[in-house]
Amino acid sequence: MGRLRFATLSVIALCAACPAVFAADPAPVAAAIETGSLGGKDAEIGAAARRLIEPVAAAAHLLPADALPVDGAAAVAPPKPTPEELDRTALSTFYQARGDAPLWVTGEGFTAKARLALAELQRAGDWGLDPADFKVADIKGAPTPEALAEAESGLSLAVMAYARHARGGKIAKPAEQLSSYFDRRPQWMDRGALLSALAAADDPAPVLADLHPKHPQFNLLRQAWLETLRAKTAKGVKMPAGAELKPGDSHADIGVLRKRLGVTVAEGASPEVFDERLADAVRGFQTLKGITADGVLTAETRSKLNQPIKGNTDQLAANMQMWRYIPADLGDMHVMLNVPEYEIRIFKAGDEVFHERVTVGLINKQTPIFSDSMELVTFKSRWRVPDSIKVREIWPSLLSGGGMMRQHGLEMRRESTDELVDWRKIDWSKTPMDDYVIWQPPGKINQLGIVKFSFPNKHYVFMHDTPDKHMFAWTRRANSHGCMRIRNPLKMAEVILAADKGWDRAKIDDLVKTGPDHNLVPLDKKIPVHIVYFTARVLEGGKIETFGDIYGHENRFALALKGQWNKIKVGPDHLEPVDEKTPPRIAQRKAPKAKSDDSVAGLINSVLGGGF
Repeated sequence: MGRLRFATLSVIALCAACPAVFAADPAPVAAAIETGSLGGKDAEIGAAARRLIEPVAAAAHLLPADALPVDGAAAVAPPKPTPEELDRTALSTFYQARGDAPLWVTGEGFTAKARLALAELQRAGDWGLDPADFKVADIKGAPTPEALAEAESGLSLAVMAYARHARGGKIAKPAEQLSSYFDRRPQWMDRGALLSALAAADDPAPVLADLHPKHPQFNLLRQAWLETLRAKTAKGVKMPAGAELKPGDSHADIGVLRKRLGVTVAEGASPEVFDERLADAVRGFQTLKGITADGVLTAETRSKLNQPIKGNTDQLAANMQMWRYIPADLGDMHVMLNVPEYEIRIFKAGDEVFHERVTVGLINKQTPIFSDSMELVTFKSRWRVPDSIKVREIWPSLLSGGGMMRQHGLEMRRESTDELVDWRKIDWSKTPMDDYVIWQPPGKINQLGIVKFSFPNKHYVFMHDTPDKHMFAWTRRANSHGCMRIRNPLKMAEVILAADKGWDRAKIDDLVKTGPDHNLVPLDKKIPVHIVYFTARVLEGGKIETFGDIYGHENRFALALKGQWNKIKVGPDHLEPVDEKTPPRIAQRKAPKAKSDDSVAGLINSVLGGGF
């Protein structure tokens, strides 16, 4: 069995929060040190660390008996490694490649490089993270090899945790931990490349800071977050009028500037010297306020510093966290639909080329939050009723006379044979629905309207037109079964197909007028689609625009970031399969009276008229 290197260890204090399989007995280490079997400080640190980590490699005997295969039975697949375990594996490989040479300590304690890393971890709050998640015990007194091994491993694991949290790993599985509708994961991180970069850097702080999202809106939200915190801590601090000051200058006003921006001074340095860290804070503030971000304390900057921004820290932190899941590369041309805003935009080469109103899913039939790629535009599409609507809405209607089928001209086919069937001749109280599919043919009342935009996904949602144009005048437009309806879909088709195929609006209009039904137009190049959920956005000049938390995602993220998991209601998994074999209880009810047509029409409008 290959030996595991010291960086994957977590000594007793660190292993308290890890699975029991990672616990280590320090006795062999202490014995080795006491007997003098280790040579040299680095060798003592490496050997002590290896002794501490060795139980991990030999931990199979610690698995519960029911997890081990028995005679004649298939072996139980091991669980997927956790992010923390992946950290340990990467660190083990990293240290093995460097011959167990420590990264952060010498025989005397933490290096200057380690102190810089520790300082950056302590500033995690500047990025909306919790510094308590990255605590590392300091080395006190004359360090022993055991203490040095603990410090080395502790800082390495803390740095890896920081990196994961910067990419969204504080809430690693939001679809499971918060809501199945929030279908995102932390952005992928190359642990080996990160460790190599940290090893090569004299100052690890920029390497760690570079892990955070680069999206401009994330940076603006971060600056708004910092300003909101400063509004509390720097209350009453006024920036006086005065001369223009640049990095490197020394002036009494620099001390006031530090207080206003909450920037501490390095040990032994003068608070009245304009250092680079203070200049970075000034540049961030200038970016937020929409003025030249040169780090110079100009008259305009002085004036803006006396106009603090006050936002909601929980809301800003939640929105920053949601940005951490967004792909770093949105796509040269991409679609972004912000659910709480009820609006969609298309960007090309950084420019907005389309912007329209949309409607989204009901509170109990939400539009899921995820990213995928648009592959197909369909004109005059037929609509296959999703299984969830077929079972939960259409089947009860069939048991009560089939009003919904008639009202919307729906047709039924056997899925196994594709034959058209007469649904009126079937006893739906005794017939399962699993071999039947329901379609709505193209036409004026088709719920998909004239055009549909498809980006195949497990949620079975897409974007489309609608015959119910009046809904776009509503302020609150959450009224579908999850799909997104576009107010001007032909313009959207024009923008997409002009970029993809060079078509103009005349070509689009001709397809609508003379083209066949269910006319599929595959895209030559897939277009990234990002369904997002941002309830706060920073506008030019630092104004914070907010939107209603219609699905409660913001609140759940805010609670999770504060560790208040007991207050979060996750809700059922909306992707659980529906039962297509058991007739619904409505089978025991009486059929509705003829005069109830209006109420049936109302139901249809909410179920089908609102689109899927």
